[in-house]
Amino acid sequence: MKATYVAKKLNLSENEKLLIEKKLQKLNKFFTDEAEAAITFTVVREEVVVEVTIKDHGVIFRGERSAVDKMLALDEIIDLLIRQVRKNKTRLSKSLYAEAPDFDPWEDGEDDFNLVRTKEVFLRPMDLDEAIMQMNLLDHNFFMFLDSETDRVSVVYRRKDGQYGLIRSEN
Repeated sequence: MKATYVAKKLNLSENEKLLIEKKLQKLNKFFTDEAEAAITFTVVREEVVVEVTIKDHGVIFRGERSAVDKMLALDEIIDLLIRQVRKNKTRLSKSLYAEAPDFDPWEDGEDDFNLVRTKEVFLRPMDLDEAIMQMNLLDHNFFMFLDSETDRVSVVYRRKDGQYGLIRSEN
């Protein structure tokens, strides 16, 4: 697995990078050699926010944790990613592997997602400001709309920090 490091408001020593790579080796049995991991460390107040994103054959796994100690947060993320892989073992084997890797399945053994509601929406053209206003009026965390400027299906969402994000479809 290839690893890329980003450190914001802190420095990572070579020893810390070696320790991180050693911890990431726990994930090697779940991913191919072409997998790419992006590890981001950001200091926020007295805590370190650690984000790990792993891309392998078009499938993306992501975990984020904050803790006083960056290595503790990294350990929690690695455990989280292992649980994600085990929980979705059957689905992942179709896209990542010719055959499923040799590891124990998720304890719950849940193979299907439990879809409880389907909703169809009419996408009317509107600009970004109108979409944000509509989302806030509905008191939702996201809102799908047809961007009148680009003619793309877009989703505006409220981030954890209170700001807004935008996801646009590709044409």
